[in-house]
Amino acid sequence: MTIVIVAGSWSARGRAPLLLLSGVVVAVSFGLARGVWLPNLHNGLLALAFTVVGGYVLFQRPGHREGRLFLATGVVEAVLFLGRQIGHRPTAPGSAWWGWLGVWPTAAALALTTFSVLCFPDGRLPAPAWRWVAGAVVLLAATCAALSAIWPVEYGSADVTLEHPVNSTSPSGIADLWSAIAHPTYAAFQLLWVVTVVVRWRAAGQAVRRQLTWLLAAAAVSLIALAVGLVAAGSPRAGLLTATLVPVAAGWAIVHGQHVMAYSALTWLSRTEVDPANLPTELARTVAEALSAPGATLWMGSDKVHAIGVWPETDADIAVTTIEELERSPAVHMRLVTNRGTEVGALSVDRAGTDQLSLAESRLFDDLAAQASLVIDHIGLADVIAQQRRAGHLDGFSRREREVLELMARGRSNSAICEELHLSIKTVEPIVSAIFTKLDLHSDAANNRRVLAVLAYLRT
Repeated sequence: MTIVIVAGSWSARGRAPLLLLSGVVVAVSFGLARGVWLPNLHNGLLALAFTVVGGYVLFQRPGHREGRLFLATGVVEAVLFLGRQIGHRPTAPGSAWWGWLGVWPTAAALALTTFSVLCFPDGRLPAPAWRWVAGAVVLLAATCAALSAIWPVEYGSADVTLEHPVNSTSPSGIADLWSAIAHPTYAAFQLLWVVTVVVRWRAAGQAVRRQLTWLLAAAAVSLIALAVGLVAAGSPRAGLLTATLVPVAAGWAIVHGQHVMAYSALTWLSRTEVDPANLPTELARTVAEALSAPGATLWMGSDKVHAIGVWPETDADIAVTTIEELERSPAVHMRLVTNRGTEVGALSVDRAGTDQLSLAESRLFDDLAAQASLVIDHIGLADVIAQQRRAGHLDGFSRREREVLELMARGRSNSAICEELHLSIKTVEPIVSAIFTKLDLHSDAANNRRVLAVLAYLRT
């Protein structure tokens, strides 16, 4: 009954993981019905672990890339398990093909496991530069899988006793080629797991490091079991069986880590002790981390919006844009920011529109947009804007100051203003400073006073 209720609450896209999980459970059950074969048992356990964890992650966070990788890994492991169970104890004419399915996808399973580690915990590569590594993994895995699918080069190590359905024997050159490629490739994949975790750890913040700690703890248990098994029984079986803890720990880290980040994001404003001028940037960082996005921006304005908080921080000028352009952008998700019923800006995260937010992430984004309004209020600009708007003009500004401010609003630099008004730089710079003073915008390295001044003008 519980499964029916859960399935009914899912969309059509959400039912796919449940169907795949059901198929994996059936495949593993059929395999176990043929008897318990210990050298193959770890494949069945890994199939269940990866599929259950992948389905759980996708239930909690629909569309999560790491969940999809886990699900795909579990399905391939289930095929390996059932194929080897049948190939080890053949009973039907079609058993040769089942045995074949239990061998050649080994490289694919290792490649998917490697991608699961490479992309942990957010489903993305550590950096764009790692694309060539991903390409190499795909190429090597495809080569190994093709050789194994055409010739019985891997049958001996898999303990499959049936004859290969395509070629009964392997030419000596093919066997040598297989040994030269496959064995180093499988070892390189496992070494890559370690390298990836080290790279992630060095570049990660506290939240991701907590998630990596769960993964490392499970891997440590598996390695200890492997060492004890080799010393005590001369067999790696204990290590292989306890390897199922790794995907379970990884799934827990992804879901629990997201809950922790959500709580941290919703409470950061009450806990922060940063200078008020840094609040926009701190909010952008909080949003990016909470939504597992590479970047985020807090925008100020109504029709035209200016970036006042950007993460990661950059010295480059962020172009003025509009709410409509942000809404149409395929590279971001956006929420409007309102203050006392008035539109004062927007909050955007750098995630492609195809990388959909889960229901929980969408609600969190709404809450963070509400906090963005508080941040704008906190830095004091919202009140300045509201006062200027109610007054209908900028009190206390001279005609020349208004001219300079208008040109600033058009994006002109001080040099361009000099050319426009036929003034020297020594004349314009004091006028700009006077504008900042009258708007009570004090000098601060983290506070773009020029942008804030322009926003005050645009609101009038």
